[in-house]
Amino acid sequence: MPCCPNRRSPRRARALPAVALTVLVVVGLAGCGGGSSASSTPCPPRADTRAAVGGKVTICAFDIHYDVKTITATAGPLTVTLLQKGSVAHTFKVEGTGFEIKVDGKKEATGTVTLTTGTYSFECTTPGHALAGMRGKIVVG
Repeated sequence: MPCCPNRRSPRRARALPAVALTVLVVVGLAGCGGGSSASSTPCPPRADTRAAVGGKVTICAFDIHYDVKTITATAGPLTVTLLQKGSVAHTFKVEGTGFEIKVDGKKEATGTVTLTTGTYSFECTTPGHALAGMRGKIVVG
């Protein structure tokens, strides 16, 4: 039995301030914000088909899916805004156009592609995402 049960050992007394400092640093860093890679811009309501309005459409990218499968638009410029809502990097590529935008560390990305009448495929080019269903089509009429 120790001689003085109410006294702290010198080792324990030195460790206590170090533990307290570590807790303060961790709590302080967590409160700094900026830790989220998701956009704070709200998503439009989830839909199988979404119509571009005024030549603009917003798409939300979650961990392994977009919030829309088919986009309808008129011929001409289409401005696409891709919102990052998951924790994984995503792209939005329109096949046959050379158009691709990417959210990787950014919360959102916007770009414009000019489309003629027809049907175009879109997909996420992050490895494995298109195969998991992160793809759809744009119908231009």
